[in-house]
Amino acid sequence: MMQMKQMNRKTATKLLLVQWSRFQRLCVNLEGSTLFTGVNGSGKSTILDAMTYLLTGNRQFNKAAKDRDRTVLAYVRGDTKSNGPSRFLRSGEVISYIAMEFWSPVENQFMVVGVCIESANETAQKSSWFICRNTRIEEIAFTKTEVKLLKITPKSELLVKGQSMKSADFWNRDRGVDQVLRALGLRCNTEKYRSKLLKMMAFDPQNNIDQFIQECVLEPGKVESLKELREQRQRFEQIKEVYENLRKSKEKLEEVEKKSIEYEKKKRALHIRELMLSYQDLRQKEEDEKEIALQMEALKQKLNHLQTQKNSLDRRYDDAGERYRIAQNNDIVKGMQESLNEMERQRKGLEEEIRQNEERLAKLKRLQIKLSEILPWMEEFLNVSAEDKRCLGKLAEREVSTEKKVDVFVRFADMAGAQDKLFATDEVHIDDQIKRFDEEIRELEQKIKQLEANILVFPKAIEDARQVIQKELEREGIRTEVRIFAELVQEVKDERWRAAIETFLRRKRFYLIVEGKYCHKALEILQKKQLHAANVVITDKLPDTKITPDSAAEILTIPNPNARKFANFLLNGIHLCGSLEELHEHPKGGITQDGMLAKGYSFSCMEMKKTEFCLGQDAIKFQMEKAIEGKKSRERERGNLWKNKEKLCAHRKALNQVDWQAGHYDFGAAAALEAAVKEQKRIAKRIEEIRKNPDFMAVLQEVEDAKKEYQRLGEEKDRLAGDIRGCEKDQEQGQKEQKDLSGEIYRMKREYSEQCLQHLELEKPMLEEYERLREKAGGKAKDTSENKQKDNVEYHREKTEEDRGSWRVITPRQIKILKTELEACVRQMENVQIEYCRLAEIDMNKRGAAYISFYREEYRNIANIKVEEAKCRLDEQSLKLENAFMNDFVAEMNETIYDAKNEIAAINHELKQLPFGNDTYKFVMKEKPDRAVFFRICRRLEDYMSTPEVYMNSAREDEEMERDIREFMEVILDEEDEREYTDYRKYFVYDMEIVSRQGGSEIVSDLSKKQGSASNGEKQTPYFIILAASLLQCYPRTACCARLAFIDEAFSALSRERIEQMVKYLEDNHFQVFYAAPPEKINSIGTYIDSTVSLVITGRYTNAVEGLVKESEKSDRIK
Repeated sequence: MMQMKQMNRKTATKLLLVQWSRFQRLCVNLEGSTLFTGVNGSGKSTILDAMTYLLTGNRQFNKAAKDRDRTVLAYVRGDTKSNGPSRFLRSGEVISYIAMEFWSPVENQFMVVGVCIESANETAQKSSWFICRNTRIEEIAFTKTEVKLLKITPKSELLVKGQSMKSADFWNRDRGVDQVLRALGLRCNTEKYRSKLLKMMAFDPQNNIDQFIQECVLEPGKVESLKELREQRQRFEQIKEVYENLRKSKEKLEEVEKKSIEYEKKKRALHIRELMLSYQDLRQKEEDEKEIALQMEALKQKLNHLQTQKNSLDRRYDDAGERYRIAQNNDIVKGMQESLNEMERQRKGLEEEIRQNEERLAKLKRLQIKLSEILPWMEEFLNVSAEDKRCLGKLAEREVSTEKKVDVFVRFADMAGAQDKLFATDEVHIDDQIKRFDEEIRELEQKIKQLEANILVFPKAIEDARQVIQKELEREGIRTEVRIFAELVQEVKDERWRAAIETFLRRKRFYLIVEGKYCHKALEILQKKQLHAANVVITDKLPDTKITPDSAAEILTIPNPNARKFANFLLNGIHLCGSLEELHEHPKGGITQDGMLAKGYSFSCMEMKKTEFCLGQDAIKFQMEKAIEGKKSRERERGNLWKNKEKLCAHRKALNQVDWQAGHYDFGAAAALEAAVKEQKRIAKRIEEIRKNPDFMAVLQEVEDAKKEYQRLGEEKDRLAGDIRGCEKDQEQGQKEQKDLSGEIYRMKREYSEQCLQHLELEKPMLEEYERLREKAGGKAKDTSENKQKDNVEYHREKTEEDRGSWRVITPRQIKILKTELEACVRQMENVQIEYCRLAEIDMNKRGAAYISFYREEYRNIANIKVEEAKCRLDEQSLKLENAFMNDFVAEMNETIYDAKNEIAAINHELKQLPFGNDTYKFVMKEKPDRAVFFRICRRLEDYMSTPEVYMNSAREDEEMERDIREFMEVILDEEDEREYTDYRKYFVYDMEIVSRQGGSEIVSDLSKKQGSASNGEKQTPYFIILAASLLQCYPRTACCARLAFIDEAFSALSRERIEQMVKYLEDNHFQVFYAAPPEKINSIGTYIDSTVSLVITGRYTNAVEGLVKESEKSDRIK
């Protein structure tokens, strides 16, 4: 047995290759460090690949040879890389072995580690690792020779010292390599060991020390969490896109709502102006009626003037008559004429008396008729005896005495007067009730119009307070929404509980919700503006609780997190009870569907009928149904009141048409008329007798002249009477015009009332606006030229109106202008609606005023529900993204960097103990300036136990930290080259500090600064030392273990002196190195190591010769 140099090293003593590349069966002794030499293509690197495959499972073969096509299957099949059918040395089923024998001085025994590679065809291979302790290679029957043919032993037939191996003795790659390394005394990570071994083996000298340390010393440290981070970012961007689309939809719907409100305002203004025009025309007609009344008054004055003229003419006429009388008053006819005149006077007096009695009797008959009409319905209110009714029905007859008539009428008139006062009182009460119902109907009509426009109606004081807070927040540059709790409730899941829950909540449904960070600002506004009607929820102090099962909170679906917390706070303690017995079991809080409430250990019955529903998307439907029913009910009651009023007015009109003053009637007119007629007949007979006397005719000559004058004046009197009759005719015409105008006014009033009924809510504001404009018109009259166009009111006076001094404040032209403006509003509204349809990808025919409610429903659904849900999802995903960044990426990267620093420290520790001549080496790593943000984050994490999770669960009030997190996360996620930020090695710049001892002094220099002037040897030597120090970390100093190293194309750029120094350095540090180098390196490398193996190509195969030989001797020794 060979003499071992290293007593603390498991040393490889033999290598066996069976059917590996060009080696059919190769078994060589390894006397410590070994040089494999030969010409290019002889298989030097192939042997190193075989050993690294056995020891580490490496499949990235021959990096130094830059041959990327080599694979395990290619090696097993003997791929010659030639063309044609003879490309592969082996075909069919192939079995290959790689085995190494090791000596352990501590255990004082040999062991063999190996791998069997089986390839059933040219596309498949399977490798099985095994370990045979206390065994040498020749004790394992890998092959045997039969009739000069080499036969490979299958794995299943493999014998060790004559004993068959079991299937359990073979392992797959991962477990097999792990077992091999453990058998060799190594306890390091397999991948890390493989990486360090291969980096030294495939070392390619670089001028850049930074690049060398990154690629050849430090292990790649790709942070796998970036994939998860990118996925979280992708989900964030997807949710953000949904949120942004919804936000854009919301903004576009706000534009739609703005245009809709402009349209509704313009439409309202048009309706007000149309109503105002009707009202103005009605007022104008009423003014015309007054004008005619004035004309009638003027006619009356004219008639009085004519009557005065008539009175004067009557006096003159009387004087002429007196002359005429004197002429006639002679002695002959005097007595006769006086008798005749007296009787004529008596006759005329009787005629007047008869006329007056006829009038009085006619007046009694009219009274009798009116009373006969009144009595039937008056019996409903008064108790009138049958005798009195008979008497009142005979007022114009002689059957009842005058005294009886007067007595009955006076008593009945007193009763009628008292009843009329009662009617007047009732009418006032009915008017008050009608006015109250009109106001309620007007309010309900306005509410219905809002609900038809899909606007949920909340108390005006709450809406006003919300607007005040919203505007104050916007004035201070705060962009947030002030919401009413009720509008944030998406759904009442079970309608059976709606009435009870809404009644329980009452005013709390209208509490205002703002984001937590603006809550205090809202409270300041509430105090400053003295908003007594509003309540602002203190959202930043609300406890974040889960929904309690079977509680009232479970019935409400609420996407908004603040509203959800408030609902949980209010309703989690209210248990839904199916019976009074169950309610009794929840004295602290419970409700039933019929409104029974348990709260604070007391019961109460809630009044639910008056509760107006306002929670959830169905609230509009419920409010609409209630408002319509309320309006119908009030209209019915109002209609009944109007009927009662009309009946009452008819009764009062009938009573007021009667003159109830008994002194204005002559209840004895019938008897007086009869007596006067009888006396008139007697006097007429006597006058006829006197006129037939012949003496009477002789004395009339004087009478003739006086008569002519008297006649002339009589004609003039007739002309004046004609003028009076003309004036009276004008009065009749005026009365007719008054009657016609009254009919027209009645018609216009009816049309105006119908318009008012269509727009009850507009009548009051129209009247206020009309009066305001009339007042302004009165002021404008003095200077119309300067102010004619203000308020878009056209002030003008028509000729007839100028005479009356009446100003018009609205004209048909203005109505036409408003209609044109309304059409423009419709077009603008439809344009914005179409823009939303394009954005939302819905039917573009959904446009126009008919779809206002649709867009309001869309807005409410998006603004109160979908945007809130998307915002919550976005916030959640943002938190997930930041958590993934901090808890995964930053934490993983920080941990990886920490491990790398430890590794560098360990290498520096090794380097300090392994001086190279007078030089010692030390790694220096500095943070890259462009990674400053990351390192700032890490340093700040030190305040949080250096744990991102602790920071993420804190209040996160460090604004600079938050800014750094966002900035660095954006940088790494936007970087196209993933390795730029996932490889921890790229976070530092690296250098090598060289301390050279010259006499008693030390000179410190950086390798990077010397590279420009240093020779190749000076450049490469530190690299090899670094690799060796790095590899030594895998080999514990105090344990007996293998200390293997592989160097392919060794020391290609070093001088002989440098090579000798490096070989000696490696040997001094107990490495067993396997070199692969061309023959010219034999003298420089082979002199200082234990053995040399020369590789010789013979035909298609390669054989090996142990020991230092010349090329000319190789073939002879092979033979």
